[in-house]
Amino acid sequence: MRVLIMHSGEGKIADLAQSLQRSFEKEGSRADLVSAAEGSTPISSAPYDLVCLLSSFSGLFKPKVPVEIDNILKRCTRLEGKKGAAFVPAKLGSTKALRLLMSLMERQGMIVDYFSTLSSPADAQSAAQRLASTAR
Repeated sequence: MRVLIMHSGEGKIADLAQSLQRSFEKEGSRADLVSAAEGSTPISSAPYDLVCLLSSFSGLFKPKVPVEIDNILKRCTRLEGKKGAAFVPAKLGSTKALRLLMSLMERQGMIVDYFSTLSSPADAQSAAQRLASTAR
């Protein structure tokens, strides 16, 4: 299975994205990591079976995701019908932030069938194991 992991470029999110990438590779999948802060060229999602999106958020009652996340989703091509997974950090307001992130992904035509909050590399590893087992 090939996995595309896109993330916002902040410190903790970047660390969680790298641990998610390592976990997918331990499960025997090939995972590519793309930061929203880097580059402006189009990203083709055609060769990937799964697209994961990790994002930070701000706000408690009405969360907001960084503008880079919306931009990276618009830069991606061929997202229609792709399986997707959404991840946000585990903190207060994460449920509403997950809903917002999933709606952004579904607007691009993705089928978001997995979503979770991540607080540690162990959470990323268990999420990768679940996603890899459903793809088999």
